[in-house]
Amino acid sequence: MRSATIGNMQTTGPTPRLLTDQEIQELLAADIPARLATIDRDGSPRITPIWFLWENGAFYMSSVKGKIQLRNLERNPVASICVDVEEPDSGTGHRPNRQIKAKAAVRLFEDDGSWTRRITAKYVSGPEGERTAAERASKPRLVIELRPSRIIGLAAC
Repeated sequence: MRSATIGNMQTTGPTPRLLTDQEIQELLAADIPARLATIDRDGSPRITPIWFLWENGAFYMSSVKGKIQLRNLERNPVASICVDVEEPDSGTGHRPNRQIKAKAAVRLFEDDGSWTRRITAKYVSGPEGERTAAERASKPRLVIELRPSRIIGLAAC
């Protein structure tokens, strides 16, 4: 357990540790949504839960054209992303968690449906996954590519 001062606030909790490369890869492969942070027109952050794929050093997400996160990225193509999991309280008074955070300029491009199908398959399997992927891919979508130069992976156990 450690104690830290943040501003005038005293906090206690487990000391975070860096995730191993294997733990990072496992978390990136898990079927949990990421949280994508973009900047609204007024400069406020906006958080969007979103499905993603991690491939060749980049996060790939797709979104229906016209969504606010896409408008934000068209205006200001910088974003942050967080992928995290938290375990139930084991009677210790805290909830162990693992998280990955990254930020980068993004690239937007048209989706021919292939990215949306692949992303959907990560989260929904079998015949239902195929139906869901086809339905999602039938709508005009853009792909969001976020290629960070650095990923921070931490665990608090």
